[in-house]
Amino acid sequence: MTGYGAGQAGNEIVVTVEMRSVNHRYSDYAIHLPREYAFLEDTIREVLAQNVRRGRVEVSVAIEDFREDPRTVKIDWGLLQGYDEAVSLISEHLNLELANRMDYLLSLPGVLEPAAIEEAHRDLISELARAATKAAVQALVEMRASEGRRLAVVLRRYLDALANSLCEVAALAGTVPIEYRERLESRIQELLGDVKIDPNRIAMEVAILAERASIDEELVRLKSHITAFRTTLEENEPVGRKLDFLLQEMNREVNTVGSKTTNVTIAGWVVEAKSNIEKLREQIQNVE
Repeated sequence: MTGYGAGQAGNEIVVTVEMRSVNHRYSDYAIHLPREYAFLEDTIREVLAQNVRRGRVEVSVAIEDFREDPRTVKIDWGLLQGYDEAVSLISEHLNLELANRMDYLLSLPGVLEPAAIEEAHRDLISELARAATKAAVQALVEMRASEGRRLAVVLRRYLDALANSLCEVAALAGTVPIEYRERLESRIQELLGDVKIDPNRIAMEVAILAERASIDEELVRLKSHITAFRTTLEENEPVGRKLDFLLQEMNREVNTVGSKTTNVTIAGWVVEAKSNIEKLREQIQNVE
């Protein structure tokens, strides 16, 4: 599900966390941190895992240090000398002189690096990151919940269409034995003409065919799955995977009905029911 959240914590050191989520079948967190603050990833990931079970979440973190004490910067002299020698070789080979040589050398990666953050400051920044992440994820979850409520309306609409048509099919299912009897008697008439057939034998054959083609159990299970789907929509916890499973079961029952029936009206309902289930499935991919 889509959403956005931002949170901030701190005074002299300020940690700002922004996150955006998009639809994804599983949980996937992409956390972007300044290199020297990579140790914050586990803290941020832990807070996310407790609150977001499904979706891809992009997280951006900014840390501002307003303290008056300057941070120590490390100079990698060996790397700087190596860069300098390489630049000299290139200049000699191409007969070119590099302008602003010192500025260029100092801008190269790895030459200047902030010194390791002190343990006490690491703990402080970790707590600030946790607080900022909690604030951001709360805003994200609230936005996702709002989208979820709108989505639930759409899901119930498709579910109502499926449930209403199910009642009509249940009524038609009772006429299947009569259709079989009429079809069997008509076929016998075509083949044997006026030859009399034992009515009990016809009734037995009709009963066997009707039993094989009975869709009562499938309709009962399908109705049960629809009820379970409605109940699950009311739960205050991640339900996406459970709803996806229920849709698989509903689709299985509809397919079985389609394989058993020869009734044109019921066959038409099977097509419509599968269409509604597919629409539900598409929307469920957005549900946590």
